[in-house]
Amino acid sequence: MESKIALLRTWLDGLHERPLDIEDDTDLIQSGTVTSLQFVQMVIEIERLHGRKLDPGVINIESMRTLKAIDTAVFQAA
Repeated sequence: MESKIALLRTWLDGLHERPLDIEDDTDLIQSGTVTSLQFVQMVIEIERLHGRKLDPGVINIESMRTLKAIDTAVFQAA
């Protein structure tokens, strides 16, 4: 079974016509991997993968900036 981060990486890659090289520390916002609208969609996808709604305090730019930050703030914190 793939990890939640691997599934999220695949989902993010699917947002683009050409494959992306998304590392654990790639800044998803600064690199243009996600737009502001896609950021909202990404939060919904993270909630789907996580199996529950996120605490509003977890949803901020810093905790969603990289896959590593998402893993730490959401998936490992569960």
